[in-house]
Amino acid sequence: LKYHPDRNPLGAELMKAVNAAFDVLMANIDKINQFQSADEHARYNYGDDLEKVLNVLSGLSGLVFEVIGNWVWISGETITHKETLKEIGCKWAAKKKQWFYRPDEHKSYWNREEHTIEEIRAKYGTTGQRRATGWQRVETRA
Repeated sequence: LKYHPDRNPLGAELMKAVNAAFDVLMANIDKINQFQSADEHARYNYGDDLEKVLNVLSGLSGLVFEVIGNWVWISGETITHKETLKEIGCKWAAKKKQWFYRPDEHKSYWNREEHTIEEIRAKYGTTGQRRATGWQRVETRA
């Protein structure tokens, strides 16, 4: 329920990623149980990382971001936020002229074929683009 759209303003994007991850987990549950670490601190939770990145992105005015599969594609006025994007782990896709964030395990070592952003959307699905509004400022009155 933590990522449900009714409870979280970024819920639609997070739920899409959670559902995609759930499908992969269920398809590979036997292998996961076999190789899972017994140490709770050694486990990786991409949902938490994704939530942090999406929360930062939503606070950067002028950005447009879109969750496609387990990746987040970022466009818009990215030059002004270049250092922040690097700090949160985003990478630059020079051929697409967009920034992206992905889980480390999704780095492709063997697939060097170029795909357009439209092909990626068609293959992995998307919830649509979301425009970051920047942090809402609270007016203080004396």
